Amino acid sequence: MNPNYSKSSKDAQQGSILLEALIAFLIFSMGILGVIGLQATAITNTLDARYRSDAAFLANQIIAHMWADSLAVTGTTPTSYVVQPSYACNPCTSANGNANTQAWVTQIQSGFLPGVTNAANQPIIAISGNQVTVTLYWQSPQSQAATHNYVTKTEIKFN
Repeated sequence: MNPNYSKSSKDAQQGSILLEALIAFLIFSMGILGVIGLQATAITNTLDARYRSDAAFLANQIIAHMWADSLAVTGTTPTSYVVQPSYACNPCTSANGNANTQAWVTQIQSGFLPGVTNAANQPIIAISGNQVTVTLYWQSPQSQAATHNYVTKTEIKFN
């Protein structure tokens, strides 16, 4: 019998622990990469939620100005209320609208929402009778191609 072809069972198992360790390391690494991917997605979603809540805050802010401005609404009965067109602007810039809308646009462009300095992403305030529609646009820094928007409608009436 040739001694080169006969190996003990101990010799046949050499290297299997190293192979098991490499496979365990591969599975562990894939798990860590998955957690890192989930963390990146969570950060992106958190930023998107922040921009949406900022847009809701800003839209409610200009609507609150209209509610508080006693000269903004004319009419004697709820069916005859009309919001003054001085608040309306399409697109809103720091050069059009009344003083409240100009200050509001300046606040938006100071960094509340990213990408609003782009001409296509200017806010819009549309007024039809006593109905006010506020539309805000922004571009997330993570995805420059996608434009997001927030639209709110309200009726301004005094009881």
